[in-house]
Amino acid sequence: MQDMPKKKKAQPGALTFDDVREIAASMPEVEPARAWGCATFKANGTYFAAQPYPRRDVEPNSLGVSVSFEQRARLLAAQPDVYYLTAHYEKYPGVLVRLSSIGRNELREILTAAWHYAMAQPAKKARRRKTPTPARTVRR
Repeated sequence: MQDMPKKKKAQPGALTFDDVREIAASMPEVEPARAWGCATFKANGTYFAAQPYPRRDVEPNSLGVSVSFEQRARLLAAQPDVYYLTAHYEKYPGVLVRLSSIGRNELREILTAAWHYAMAQPAKKARRRKTPTPARTVRR
């Protein structure tokens, strides 16, 4: 059996996704949503914060936020103990946040930056689900 990397446990008093939910709900034009079975938040039809899908390389009590590639590089360089990236997320404009290592004010700042990033993207129209067409009857 392979050795699994040790995962950090949330520190006592650490922030949780409930804190993310509270801050995101206070922002204008935010709608809660679900993607891949995980709680997310959208602004302007664009996801800006999400509970990451539970993968082996994603630390528990993490948050994914949308930011530009440039901002992500700055965050990773400045605070690698708070912000991180996995191979899966490298191709997406965003970064993972260790909620156990961030303060509430900084969480509000990064969510606000992610919200602004989403609002600056072209508005996405809601996808219409294709309704199945009724089976045709063949007249003979």
